[in-house]
Amino acid sequence: MRLSIYSPSRKLLSDKDVREVHLTSSEGLIQILPGHAPILGSLDPGPFAFDPMDGSRVEGFISHGFFEVVGDVISLTAETLELKDEIDLDRARKAQAKAEEALRDPSITEGHFKKYQLKLQRSLIRQQVSGRSH
Repeated sequence: MRLSIYSPSRKLLSDKDVREVHLTSSEGLIQILPGHAPILGSLDPGPFAFDPMDGSRVEGFISHGFFEVVGDVISLTAETLELKDEIDLDRARKAQAKAEEALRDPSITEGHFKKYQLKLQRSLIRQQVSGRSH
């Protein structure tokens, strides 16, 4: 299979040969293996991973976006993406604290509540993906 991953700020890879791909879609976690049925879907914030042909595993965080599988060609386009080693753990922890503080405010509006819920979710996922959350 060939995998391409893009965001507005960079092209992570283009036509990389991979054995499998894991991503977080709007329908939940999915695994893409050779021979997968054609599919077009939306990405939700969450972990992603792919296994290059050398047997290694590449992991990271991916935000909202889209993915497409046609034959053995997989394309991901995300608002933001970070590889596991690129995640700034201190920044993620600060974002978590800020979001938790905002969510405790009894006068928070519904719109701000949803905004800070998403910020909290993204910060927790980044910490989980980094493997250094403690």
